[in-house]
Amino acid sequence: MTPVLNYETLGDRKNPALVLAHPLGMNLHVWDHLVEHLKDSFHILRFDLPGHGKSKPVAPEITALNETSIVDAVLNACDSAGIQQFHFVGTSIGGMLGQQLIINHRDRLLSAVLTNTGLVIGTREGWLRRQADVISSGLSNMAPTLVSRWFSKVFTATRPDQVVHWTEELSKVDDHSYGLLSAWIGERNFIGELTPLHHPTILIAGSDDMATPPSLLATLSLSLGNPPLLAMPDTGHVPSVEQPEQFTHHVKQFLATACR
Repeated sequence: MTPVLNYETLGDRKNPALVLAHPLGMNLHVWDHLVEHLKDSFHILRFDLPGHGKSKPVAPEITALNETSIVDAVLNACDSAGIQQFHFVGTSIGGMLGQQLIINHRDRLLSAVLTNTGLVIGTREGWLRRQADVISSGLSNMAPTLVSRWFSKVFTATRPDQVVHWTEELSKVDDHSYGLLSAWIGERNFIGELTPLHHPTILIAGSDDMATPPSLLATLSLSLGNPPLLAMPDTGHVPSVEQPEQFTHHVKQFLATACR
């Protein structure tokens, strides 16, 4: 079963399309700053993962997400919005969705920005343990610990308000949906599946990202034919939130070239 995602579109439909895919445990508002600076130039679609934000949770009787469930849901949202080809920006699990687009649907891509992601993220055992812990303890109890891993020490010290905000947002995520998405990440291994991409592509890493360090993005870059890799200093797992001005600058600069 393909989930139905909550999504919103902004900007003129006559402009080039841009699709934004957020990290696990967050929602479409991670892109607020980026959207504000791109909505006049792009037709933007951003969405919530299942059980996140305003998207409906995965039904309790569903015990696993198949390999293409989420990317199919994203493409369904694009079809509903009348978007055929698009530029793509995805972080973490969003970057894994970007890799699936590259593997199976590159005809729909105009360019790709993949951030804080990898061919493999963590281990299958670790993600299944995360799923079990969430089901037994609940995100409302686990959120403070999980959010502490998202951000750099600099951001945590200087923007405690944002740490509190995203802890509250994670607490609202549906436990079952989060657990299934955790297991889905654990099953994904794109080693040997990616081939060099001739579309404009850039990879962005956070120097202080514990989950997907720059070395993981460097390996991904090799699989894609060595597109540029930027490592943002004093940045953890969510550069669009931690360093919104710098992140937006990099994306705008890249898209300006990609749209020529």
